[in-house]
Amino acid sequence: MNPCIANLLKDDIKVTRFVKNLPIAFEIVANEMPKGNPAIGILREHVIIGYFISEFGQNKIRVPEEGNKREFDVEVCGEPLSIKTITGNSLVKILWTADQTIVNEEIAYRYHPETDMFLITIHWGKTQNSVFYIPKHVQSETYNQLGAAHYLRVASNTNHRGITIASKAMKTLKCHSDTLSCVVGWYKRGLHSSPYERWENYWAQIQ
Repeated sequence: MNPCIANLLKDDIKVTRFVKNLPIAFEIVANEMPKGNPAIGILREHVIIGYFISEFGQNKIRVPEEGNKREFDVEVCGEPLSIKTITGNSLVKILWTADQTIVNEEIAYRYHPETDMFLITIHWGKTQNSVFYIPKHVQSETYNQLGAAHYLRVASNTNHRGITIASKAMKTLKCHSDTLSCVVGWYKRGLHSSPYERWENYWAQIQ
């Protein structure tokens, strides 16, 4: 368990600040991205990494090279972390690929939890348990208990190819005694912003 993240999520004042402002940040991100565009996950990830930098300082945060993205999204206080953001009860994707051979090999031989997970489930219009810090040992314990066949799920339709964590497994991860979680009120503020305004200002200001 990463002590930096664990201590952060046990600090009532810092948690209150985070859960109050997280929906605002994600609403801004949603306004900048066409509905249904999977790239929105990258922008949400930037929000979370920016938050960690604000809390721990730039020297405590390292974003890996692009080629290393498969394993983790950010190092926090020297420990790798995977950031996942989903809407509603969507399944958490752990591998994106249309190659069935890779999927079969990953399930049969290769997959095993590698890093802690910072999961955010977005429930617009509701107040719900939504932020989950799931340590690596919790994932490993659950994976070993359930086995690959029940921990992983193959998603093979056109828009959701790859491997996800099965619903039952995710429920077990969220409810584990070592998982830390926070309640978030997902209520939009009616913010209106244009994805083009930043670049309009950019072009207007340069010579």
